[in-house]
Amino acid sequence: MGLLDVLLPGFLRKATPIRCSADLADFMDSRAAFLAQKCIVEFCRVRAGIYWQKLFSEKEFQTALDHSRWRAYPPCYAMVAEMVEGALREVAGTHQRGLPTALEKVARASFAKYAVPNGSSETFWEDAAALVRGRLSATQAGAPRPVREIPDPLARIVFEVMPIHPDLLTNDYDYIFNFLRMNILRAHEDLLELADRAAIVDGLLGASRV
Repeated sequence: MGLLDVLLPGFLRKATPIRCSADLADFMDSRAAFLAQKCIVEFCRVRAGIYWQKLFSEKEFQTALDHSRWRAYPPCYAMVAEMVEGALREVAGTHQRGLPTALEKVARASFAKYAVPNGSSETFWEDAAALVRGRLSATQAGAPRPVREIPDPLARIVFEVMPIHPDLLTNDYDYIFNFLRMNILRAHEDLLELADRAAIVDGLLGASRV
C-alpha cells in the first residue's frame, strides 16, 4: 500500500475544526502526505509529457514512485511542523520554547503508525524524527520565518528523491520549490481558519501556560 492510499483520503475529507493535539496530528499528517504525493506525482507527469500514462503503468516506475513519495514525506512533514510552530508561537507566550519538543512528539506519534517503507533503512522513521527535530530547533534562532520561505532548504531533499534520472533534473528545482511554497501557504491559511490555537497550545504544553 502506498502513501497516497494510506493518507490522502483523510486530506480529501471535508475540513474539520482543529481543537486538540489529536486534531493537529491528523492535520499535519495529511498535509505532509499531500505535499509529498502531489509534488512527486505532478512533477513526474509534467516531465513525462504525453507519455506519462505509459510511464505510470510500468511496474518498475510504480515501485520507484512509491519509494520517492515515502522519502519525500519526512521533509514535507518538517515543513508543515515549522509552519505550525510559527502559527502557535505567539499564543504559547512565555512557553514557546516548549513547542519544538511538543511538536516532535506529535510527529513521532504520526510516524509510529506506519511500517518502515519497502527498501528503506530500519532507521527510516527515527531519521525522519531527527529531521523534524532539527528543523524545529532551527526555528528558535529568531522570529518565525515567513511561510513562503519555509520550503528552504528542505525542498532540496524532495528534489533529490524524484524518481527521474538526475541528468534530467538540472533545471527543475525552482518548479519543485514553488510548488511546495504554494501548497504550504495554502496549508497555513487552512490552519489559521480551522484551528483553535489557544486550545491546541493548552493540549501541547499544558493548561497552566500563561
